[in-house]
Amino acid sequence: MDTARHGLKRELKLRDLVPMQVVLIVWLGWSGFAAKQGSSQVVLWLLAIVLFYLPLAAVVIKLSRAIPVEGGVYQWVKSGISPFAGYLAGWNLTIYAVTAFAVIGSMLANGFAYAAGSMGPWMSASKPFALVLTTVACLIAYVFNLRGLQLAKWWSSAGALLTIATFLMMLWLLIRAWVRAMPSAHASLSVAWPGFSILTLSVFTKMAIGALAGFDNSGVFAEECRKPENDVGRSVLIAAPLIALMYILGTSAVLAYISPAKVDLAATVPQLMQAGFGVTGLGRALTLLVSAAFNISYTASMVIIVGMIARLPMVAGWDHLLPGWWSALHPKFQTPSKAIGVVTLTMLILGVLSLWGAGNQEATQVSVGAGGGSLCIMYMLLFASTRRLAAGFRLAASAAFLVTLVSLVFQIVPVGEVANSKLFAIKVAGTICATNGLGAYFYWRGARRAKGFAAASGV
Repeated sequence: MDTARHGLKRELKLRDLVPMQVVLIVWLGWSGFAAKQGSSQVVLWLLAIVLFYLPLAAVVIKLSRAIPVEGGVYQWVKSGISPFAGYLAGWNLTIYAVTAFAVIGSMLANGFAYAAGSMGPWMSASKPFALVLTTVACLIAYVFNLRGLQLAKWWSSAGALLTIATFLMMLWLLIRAWVRAMPSAHASLSVAWPGFSILTLSVFTKMAIGALAGFDNSGVFAEECRKPENDVGRSVLIAAPLIALMYILGTSAVLAYISPAKVDLAATVPQLMQAGFGVTGLGRALTLLVSAAFNISYTASMVIIVGMIARLPMVAGWDHLLPGWWSALHPKFQTPSKAIGVVTLTMLILGVLSLWGAGNQEATQVSVGAGGGSLCIMYMLLFASTRRLAAGFRLAASAAFLVTLVSLVFQIVPVGEVANSKLFAIKVAGTICATNGLGAYFYWRGARRAKGFAAASGV
């Protein structure tokens, strides 16, 4: 597609894409999840990096240079497999993103609660407070994306800087532990191999798909980049080693001060600040700053994700698979304003529904499992689309495909306790099948629309 023909503005440079990669991929809370694995965390991170993270980076670099067009994974899979597969890839990415960020109100409320200390428990338990935060976050995402990427990109830059600043504090604590020869410092970077078990395999796939996925996201904005054929791939090359170090060393910092059994998965980084700097004075101030940084960076992620997801139906509208209004641009800001509005409103509605049903923990787990399953399906389609690439890329993509397939299985089969594991599996698998069936129906209707348009145009 010719960007100028559609009126999109080329707002993104390499210096914008690198922080976007950081804010879309890094959540330092994963350091607590990995720290629960104790001395095997380094090996688990390295395995996830070799078998998923680096193959994903290589595939994104290759495809972003070969097919530098708006829509990213939608266009890559469409070219590598078929238009139907491309549509389903975009559809599953949308399902995952919308469900993942619908709970932003609860996530932000937890951050505020931890920062408030003894005065904060009511925040994490208050549905009205979470609803207000959800509404505010959705409004921010809508307004900034409506105005365009020249404004929205500042959110990603701010979020990335705060994430890096938080990591530097964690790194300082790790270095201090080494200098002081703390007993746990050496063990925090152990290269002990994990014992093989179903639980370990589940943890490994969650570290790979949950923590290390996302390089493909910036490719959706390809034709809004100044030099998409170069800058998307370069942003991956620059960000990849930094992100890997942040996760490995961040997890080591946690283990240097907190035993695996005592890691607080809901607030690992603030817990580390208190363990390293104390609960009063500097420690209290840093806990507050880290909690604020998390809320800002998480909101920044949502801002970019809303803009990204809105581009997918816009591109499908160009292909006449969706009504043309999805592709309509705002007359002043030249952004897909209607698509942005629908995506934001959908997140708000799902956020309200999640708060209304917050007492049903299993329903929440089903929603999370179905969203994770959608992400896995998208990546399986992406890695399957590389069959025309060189043998080295196909081999790397095959390894990542297998990791993603195993992760999909673990989305359906619960590792933790649920009332009925078989019923849980049926619910998650049924939800995944239902959402993909709905996507297939929309594609079928769209294909008929596109065929009619082609006939009317004499194409």
